[in-house]
Amino acid sequence: MNFFRCVLAVGVLVQVAIPALAQRQTRELTTGWKFLRQDAEVGADTSTWTNVQVPHTWNNIDGQNGQAATAETPAGYYRGPAWYERKLEVPASWKSKRVFLRFEGTSLVSDVYLNGQQIGQHRGAFGAFCFELTSKLKFDGTDELRVKVNNARVDDVAPLSGDFTVFGGIYRPVSLFATDSVCVSPLNYASPGLYLTARSITAKDATVEAKTILSNGLSTPSPVLVETQIKDRGGKVVEKASQRVTLPDSATQTLVQNLQVKNPHLWNGRKDPYLYSATVRVWRGKTLLDEVTQPLGIRTVALTNERGFLLNGAPYSLHGVNRHQEKQDKGWALSNTDHDEDYKLIADVGATVIRLAHYPQSEYFQNLCDKGGMILWEEIPQVNETRLTPEFASNAETQLREMILQHGNHPSVAFWGLSNELNSKWANEATPELERQKALAHEMDATRPVVTATERSSEKSTSLKVPDWIGYNAYPGWYGGNVNDMTNIIERVSKLSGKRIAMSEYGAGANYRQHMEGAVGDLKIQAGGPFHPEEYQTFVHQRDWEQMMDNPNLWGTFIWAMFDFAVDWRNEGTTPGLNDKGLVSHDRKVKKDSYFFYKANWNPEPMTYIAARRMTPRKLPTTQVKVFSNCENVELMVNGISLGTAKPDKVHVFRWENVKLAAGKNRIQATGHTNTKVIKDECEWVLDENATP
Repeated sequence: MNFFRCVLAVGVLVQVAIPALAQRQTRELTTGWKFLRQDAEVGADTSTWTNVQVPHTWNNIDGQNGQAATAETPAGYYRGPAWYERKLEVPASWKSKRVFLRFEGTSLVSDVYLNGQQIGQHRGAFGAFCFELTSKLKFDGTDELRVKVNNARVDDVAPLSGDFTVFGGIYRPVSLFATDSVCVSPLNYASPGLYLTARSITAKDATVEAKTILSNGLSTPSPVLVETQIKDRGGKVVEKASQRVTLPDSATQTLVQNLQVKNPHLWNGRKDPYLYSATVRVWRGKTLLDEVTQPLGIRTVALTNERGFLLNGAPYSLHGVNRHQEKQDKGWALSNTDHDEDYKLIADVGATVIRLAHYPQSEYFQNLCDKGGMILWEEIPQVNETRLTPEFASNAETQLREMILQHGNHPSVAFWGLSNELNSKWANEATPELERQKALAHEMDATRPVVTATERSSEKSTSLKVPDWIGYNAYPGWYGGNVNDMTNIIERVSKLSGKRIAMSEYGAGANYRQHMEGAVGDLKIQAGGPFHPEEYQTFVHQRDWEQMMDNPNLWGTFIWAMFDFAVDWRNEGTTPGLNDKGLVSHDRKVKKDSYFFYKANWNPEPMTYIAARRMTPRKLPTTQVKVFSNCENVELMVNGISLGTAKPDKVHVFRWENVKLAAGKNRIQATGHTNTKVIKDECEWVLDENATP
């Protein structure tokens, strides 16, 4: 079934976010959970189990500490079964209603039990799932929920491997909610049940198709009135439609309505992320049975070889980052406050696009992107390898359906991704299955390009021809090669692909506590070694961006990565268990120099930043001073003495050579000037020629 079909040649889609359950009675199951990190019987005594809150993961510490593998933990952290238990105090008033249980994310395989009886299983760590409990509840205050969650690797569920910790747990929200017997169905892959598509968009109007899945839980036919309306940002109704329908007994039925929005205000990325709202209501006479309200953005997306990425028919620069859903000491069990912090940091650096690596991420975070105008690349977790079995293929397609149906209504999502860095064996042998996945994605949603990220650049890599467009992962100057190789890499892979490509990953590692003086470009870094100086990461990013910023062979660039993240098997940069390629530290407390380099290039808000500020004490009395700024000129002062005003190079770097430092403390001040503002920054460097490097 094509839930997002479109008659235009390019992707045209009215997008929505996860519904606000206005007429539904909802309880968030946050507290009251008991937890056991081992296997147990379904009816095991819970008196000695640990009290926890959801979201929760059991790998928040051992999944990031880099401890060596043991017989008990061959992955270096616990990957196995665990149990959660919670009493369900379901109100007696819900007896006349339908009751549903929805999990937004559990990792990896989950078996759900109510009052000792299994009600379902979900296989996959990143998609939501929903079960109906109505006929299985006792409604007497003694209902008990138990969930067995297992994050051990299984051969039919992606990801099978990857350069990230697979955290176990109920790590996203869980909700219990009640609806009328007739409702908008929450059971279609736990998706909203309302799907909106623009058949056409012009300056004068947009014709919106509203497709609603209606569910009748009664044993008799149910005549209802279905009313859909669209409101503008101010709450004014701009269009509405209503239709009477009789639902067959104990059945679901899809209803299609068409609405026309006059003079549509387009969702236009970070420039103008305008959102309407769409509401579907189900009535029986004057009784409102169910209501679902969703934000709605109207926009088009397309990729062309001539003009790159187009948003609403106009070129739109895609420069941004990769993001893992993970934070120090919290793993994947992030709060809304954590998501807010991440989004704010990404927006502040000036990014216009985020690749959700390497899996679908939280509904809350995607809502933030809708509201803020951030473009998203979202992908299923086929990382490094697959399996050529019907079971694996079936599960991968299920994860693809979940991703498209659950998140396909977000205006922020512009690309569906199928895989990341499949090695040559799996990439080539899995080509037929990848072709089927691509066809399924287009069948379900003809409005978005299908993409993949690869590090393969051989004519023998048949999987390169599968997606509509490819992203390429390369780290010249870090994993071999030279920092000046990026231009040639892009040209070669683009030629092989026959069209523009994205740089879907690039960058270098940095321990912000490690530093080096002198000519950074002469340094030969061992990526897996103990020395990851911050200055070398900045040097790599400067050279990368110089070669990518105006490159006509690119349609997008994605830094690897926005934040340092846990990879329990790694041991490098003197920080075990960490991939330190982030622009921001694992705990989000330190913005590395490279963060401010990109802010100077991407964010138009005037700023000035002195680079290498943490390199103190210093041994060399003569040094270069670099400042990142988007100001027109910057003046440098050292110990109160002006060293003159400099102009930027093309990547907003200001330089002063052969700056002499005095023994002891040195006050370094940089003042940037625009037509209307003066932006200052300062730091202190200590010169101690006897200091330990």
